[in-house]
Amino acid sequence: MSYSATNEANSILISLASLKSINIELNHFAERYVRLALAIGQHDDLYIDAYFGPRVWKEEAYWQPMTALRSQFEEGTQLLNVLGGKKFNAELQARYNFLEKQWLSIGAYLDLLEGKELSFDEEAARLYDSSVANFQRDELKAIHLELDRLLPGIGSLQSRFNVFKDSYIVPKDKAAAVFNAAVDKARELTKLQFALPENESCEIEYVNDKVWTAYNWFKGDYHSLIQLNQDQPLTIDRYLELATHEGYPGHHVFNALQEQLLVKEKGWLEYSVYPLYSPISFLAEGSANYALRLLMTAEEIVNFERDVLMPLAGLDADMVLFHKVFACIKRLGYFENHVSKLLTDKKIDQQEAIRLLADDALYTHSRAEQRIRFFDCNRSYIINYSVGEDAVADWVEFDSDSKAVHWQRFEALLSRPRSASAMKLTR
Repeated sequence: MSYSATNEANSILISLASLKSINIELNHFAERYVRLALAIGQHDDLYIDAYFGPRVWKEEAYWQPMTALRSQFEEGTQLLNVLGGKKFNAELQARYNFLEKQWLSIGAYLDLLEGKELSFDEEAARLYDSSVANFQRDELKAIHLELDRLLPGIGSLQSRFNVFKDSYIVPKDKAAAVFNAAVDKARELTKLQFALPENESCEIEYVNDKVWTAYNWFKGDYHSLIQLNQDQPLTIDRYLELATHEGYPGHHVFNALQEQLLVKEKGWLEYSVYPLYSPISFLAEGSANYALRLLMTAEEIVNFERDVLMPLAGLDADMVLFHKVFACIKRLGYFENHVSKLLTDKKIDQQEAIRLLADDALYTHSRAEQRIRFFDCNRSYIINYSVGEDAVADWVEFDSDSKAVHWQRFEALLSRPRSASAMKLTR
């Protein structure tokens, strides 16, 4: 072997050794991150959405004063800055970037726990790594004009919408049959695209008195508990939306792939904890909201709901018109961001927020009250549904009309999450 070849071989060995050393350092920082997140969870029951890491770490988590948590955060931030000066390969750079975003969001959440007031926009940037565009009132007017054209009957827009919606509400005693059929269909179609863990499973439970409509509690070992809230009546479309959002290929698949590919195969334990108020929620909610658009075409959705779900619900109505109307309603998601922003920034009170949702988003009063409780509890989190979905759609569909390419990109997002700023595209 020549002298230059020997030097090149030694350089490769040194480089590999260096990367191995950096990966070990990232492992140590990941443990620091997970343990601090679990400690913060002792102050807020909602903070840890899922945990499937080492059991002993959870058992060792205990309540600590805010000064201790702040000290751990500041110490960790110094270590993070040192790590940032290392030379990474592409894979480790992506790992570091994820850890950095998640870690910095902890600082923002500690600010909130300590009583510091953050504006809606500050929260969105620091907790979810996302900016929020101002809502344009002209868009609200355009949506109302379109609904006025589509909705039959006479009277106010709100009364006509609620009368129209009544024909599509699933009776509570039919909810389980409809939701089970929707979950089964979503799982069947998802398995045609993804190789899911062999023993994955979802359990379904019906609950009441929640601020949300449905929730996925990922338990680890590829198992989820999906809870469906029965407080408010749900229209037929919500069952397929929630089956894909909470289950397949939404939250359940998102968590199962991370557990399989990142936690168990790579040992990247930072992915074993899911702090709800952190950048990963932007992708989690955005991808879950986008899931149905990827899983089925608009025509397939109408056909399945009309031919399978409607008979199970004992309903008979025009699903084509229904989806035209509710395509307009979905556009009001950005208006909801606007209302939550006004409420968070204390520019309106709860009663005014309820009025806005009832008058302009066409909610019933009881549904508006439930929604405001969600806003009050989660504040800027709401952007992850609308802004997050549009960001995922842009990233998945960028410069390609191929469904196969869309599925590949979607699986890549779920298997190796990236934050909002890392999903920005330049055309």
